[in-house]
Amino acid sequence: MNLNQLISLVIPAAIARTIAPSDRLHEDLGMDSLEVADLLVCIENQLGVVITAPMLARIRTVADLESAIALATCGVE
Repeated sequence: MNLNQLISLVIPAAIARTIAPSDRLHEDLGMDSLEVADLLVCIENQLGVVITAPMLARIRTVADLESAIALATCGVE
């Protein structure tokens, strides 16, 4: 399952649109803090990757989240 599919699980309205790397989680996708938390749980369950609090503080866009996943996969915070 890729990141766009995981986002669509958390916010079903995202299925109807193309999700771009530049999309901001809160402003463009309309995600609230609970939906972001749900997304992080989905990422952990589906991809086996844990996004730490320091990493989360730097995430604003889908591209930021993709980078955080890549770094977490390598064990970098």
